[in-house]
Amino acid sequence: MRSLPWCLALSGLGLLLTGCGDDSSDSAFNPADDVDLVFSTFDLVDQEGQPPTLEHTRFHDFYRGIEPLDGSDTDAADTAAELRGLIDQVMGAVASASGDHYRKVRNPLDLMNQVLASGEVSNFATGRGYISERIAAGEPGTYNSRANGALIRFIDQAATNAGASRPDREWLYHTLAWTYAPDDPDGNAGYEKVFRTIQYVSRDDEGAEPDTLPELFSLLAGSQFDANNFVVQGYNPPEYANVSFATRTLGSIEFRQEIIGQQTDTLFVSRSDEDASPDCLRAELDYPMATLRVYTSTDEPAQIEQDGAFLDNPQHCAFQQPGDEHSRYDTVAIAERQ
Repeated sequence: MRSLPWCLALSGLGLLLTGCGDDSSDSAFNPADDVDLVFSTFDLVDQEGQPPTLEHTRFHDFYRGIEPLDGSDTDAADTAAELRGLIDQVMGAVASASGDHYRKVRNPLDLMNQVLASGEVSNFATGRGYISERIAAGEPGTYNSRANGALIRFIDQAATNAGASRPDREWLYHTLAWTYAPDDPDGNAGYEKVFRTIQYVSRDDEGAEPDTLPELFSLLAGSQFDANNFVVQGYNPPEYANVSFATRTLGSIEFRQEIIGQQTDTLFVSRSDEDASPDCLRAELDYPMATLRVYTSTDEPAQIEQDGAFLDNPQHCAFQQPGDEHSRYDTVAIAERQ
């Protein structure tokens, strides 16, 4: 792994980075290179006098948006608390005193997003700059760390000093990729989309006690951006985003966001534990309607066979329709959704 003997402070995060890599590239068509970073901490918080951080984290709007409009609705409050508790475990979130938002997160997805937005890691900035150049030229382009065999590793110095387990102190990203597509899959011009992929897999630590390991085992996140508004500094607001989480004890979790169009966030939870009931949960937050619907099912396959064909099972939580929900309540309105 290549590194350079210099350090820099990542603005707004209070983090120390070392060995950030250089701008060199083995391929003019894919400038991805090794990046090795040491942070003072992986914790993300809002700091006084600095630009806000938490409002750009993945669950920021959903966490706030599931707050019941009727404060006296105890069933709705219990539902919100259960969903937030799940997010706390997976995303390393620490709730505020009021419980309706979080004041800290610690997870590989939000950390990578903050690092990319900072623009202060040389090779990542090179990647975004290369994609911007391809957009200007109207030619497809890709930055892909996996394709180049480039290693991306983040290390938490405070966690290392405290003797934390390897998965908690060292985060390895198998893939960071941007792809610019001027044409749609059918070859039609004017598509103008940029896609970003982030893949993280937890490190092994066979000697660690199970209760010391982070709940999150791996994640695969994809985002779609409008190429006409793609910027090389700061945050690129996505049009759509999706992330799949594999956890140690909570099952498989997926979070889908439609920022344009229907403007909904959908959280799916699938548990393989035979004693889990329900074993499928879908929580769908409609921002324009300020409504949360929760769908559940137990022992229902996602597909059923009918006349020799496999069809979506309408009893499975993923395919239930309004009116089939287990619960529904009105939520607080969220302005200026990120």
